[in-house]
Amino acid sequence: MLVGPRHFDSTMLAQYKRFFVAGSAPGESDGECGFLDQDGVFLTREKAYVIAFSAGQIRTVDSDVKKLFSENLY
Repeated sequence: MLVGPRHFDSTMLAQYKRFFVAGSAPGESDGECGFLDQDGVFLTREKAYVIAFSAGQIRTVDSDVKKLFSENLY
């Protein structure tokens, strides 16, 4: 699994390169997608949605599914 503060930032790129060199680069289906909070704690998309909604951070809601995607925040 790749983790980082932003999509494919320098942190994620470094992880990807290490996996790729080892011949085992992970894909999205290899783990759970989610978010890191300000303390570096992993949150599922569902838990992140609840927190972001409560904090008034969600700019757009695309469906009735209560899952957070980066597009909801920008």
